[in-house]
Amino acid sequence: MEAGQQVAARIEFLRRQLMDREPGSLRGAYLAVPTHERPVLQGTTAPALTQLWQQRPSGLITPATSTTQPIDLIQVYLTFKEIFGFPADPTYPVKQLRALPLGIVLQFCAELLNALSRPGASRPDVDRAFATQWLKEPIRTRVLNQLRDPRRALVVPQALMLLARAAVDHSPDSLPDGAKPGDLIGALLTLSDVIGLSSEGGPTVIVDQPGDLGREMIANQYFNNNTSIPHTLTRYVRRWRELPQQLAGSDGMVDLPAVYEQCTGVTLDDLTVVAGALWAAACNGNVLTPATELEALLPAGRVAKVLSLISADLDTLRRAVQSERAQRHTEWTFDAFQQRPVVRLGDEFLLVIDQRYLIDRAFGWLPIQDVRFPPDSHPRPANHEKLAGRAVRTLRRFSEFYVSEVLHSITGQGATRRVYDDAELKDAFQGEKQKIADAAVDYGDTWIVVEVTTSQLQRDAATAVPGNAQVKDIDKLLEEVHQIDATIQALRRDESRLTGAPSSIRRRYLPLLLLTEGFPVNPVSMTVIRERANKIGLLQGQDVMPLEIIDVEELEQIEALREQEGVSLLTIIQRKQASNLERTSMRSFLSDTLTTPLSHPQRFEGQIRKALGPLEAALLKRDQQETSASETLQVGD
Repeated sequence: MEAGQQVAARIEFLRRQLMDREPGSLRGAYLAVPTHERPVLQGTTAPALTQLWQQRPSGLITPATSTTQPIDLIQVYLTFKEIFGFPADPTYPVKQLRALPLGIVLQFCAELLNALSRPGASRPDVDRAFATQWLKEPIRTRVLNQLRDPRRALVVPQALMLLARAAVDHSPDSLPDGAKPGDLIGALLTLSDVIGLSSEGGPTVIVDQPGDLGREMIANQYFNNNTSIPHTLTRYVRRWRELPQQLAGSDGMVDLPAVYEQCTGVTLDDLTVVAGALWAAACNGNVLTPATELEALLPAGRVAKVLSLISADLDTLRRAVQSERAQRHTEWTFDAFQQRPVVRLGDEFLLVIDQRYLIDRAFGWLPIQDVRFPPDSHPRPANHEKLAGRAVRTLRRFSEFYVSEVLHSITGQGATRRVYDDAELKDAFQGEKQKIADAAVDYGDTWIVVEVTTSQLQRDAATAVPGNAQVKDIDKLLEEVHQIDATIQALRRDESRLTGAPSSIRRRYLPLLLLTEGFPVNPVSMTVIRERANKIGLLQGQDVMPLEIIDVEELEQIEALREQEGVSLLTIIQRKQASNLERTSMRSFLSDTLTTPLSHPQRFEGQIRKALGPLEAALLKRDQQETSASETLQVGD
């Protein structure tokens, strides 16, 4: 058979395979090309109505058209048995810690925790470095192969904190001469494996109660929530530095820096110098800093005052951990390290346990606790309790004011009025018992009604203590939802009292609860709060969209997205609520859906340098003094 005849025969064969079952009237001089994405029925060009499947990152088999699910956001850590080939012994860590010096264990934990929390850190890189440095063959190769799966992880931050806490309980300050040291790596990996074994599991269906499983999920997310350093420092500048100067004395507000020094004997500048220098060293991989380096920046007495607030020696640390144990601590309770994230090892060295704890301690909400509970070494000012109460209220007000600034930044300053603040809402809807939200944002066919709160999970709720602590904290948030609900009803009745003109279109209402200090938003917490709100009749009506909860850092991310891509706050929330990640955090939704890295808002420019200005000044002064001393020495020579 000639080549041309062979081609003709092949085409005829394909035509029969693809078209001989089609009615003659539909046949044409063409071929259909079946592909994996577009299979056809044999003998026809008709696409087969078949369901394609895919394996999700979580391991689940789902339809190919499905997008990211909440379970895909969960990382799976390697188990002890996967690593070593046999089950872990829960008693092993304590046995090993009794033969390990406390300082060595704390430094080991600090090295890994700071490697994970360093700006720009890559968790996979930390996992691979740990396996390469600490595991022997053939286990090393086995683990490195397992870590090629991006869904798997090795170093567990919670296990590191549990190891540090257990070491404070069981490790000696030093070992006798010639004593064989314990197995530090085995102790850590065993703790990673036995975390959560004491949990009862709880109900698998979550409604208006989180249950044991829900409590653990909320505590897990609260612990692992990594705040951005630039965001934290920018808010610090506004709340602790600029707004006190701009608004001090108005409406009962106090000068926060002055009150801080009055109550603690420490200036915010000195706190910035010490904490900033230790943080910068940790970012560069130096978690252990000689105390003399700080004394080159500030007089020794001033350094000591700052360290009395944010650090602890080993004995103080032991007493703090013992106190935690007496207060029903759980596997998520690390108060001693969060309140004092710097450990003094003798008189020579300062150890930063975790730089994220250090940043929160010096530049977040926690400095207000120094005002409320001053050190015993400093005399309390007259009327301290009243002064501290005013300081807390001032910080809350500044936090709300800051959120208003971000909302105005997101909506722009065009001719169309968008944001109505609480003062304007109160003027429009004033009444003896009228509750009012903090802001309302007009998006034409939709009102976003915003309530801002500085409420945080209390200790028992954040650490999954059995009981109703998380429900109680959620019920406190429902008090804020009452404000939103009342404002929605007022707008429904007569929004012209606020806008000056009646609406000619049917409005929808999007309730937005904004927590300045963060909240663990996940399918459990969102289900519980929405169910409890519905139970008491809040946010009812077909014109009310589901309640959304975000924190201020997520609002700042939306601000940056607005600047980059011009997308509105309303559009972003609508996209999230239409996705499979509707009940997860906003940052999870953004990280999953954005195709380009998200930068910081333009107004962040220069704010980090402003926050660390006292440290920069101290470093410059030290360098000038060292240069002057060097020149004097050369002249003397």
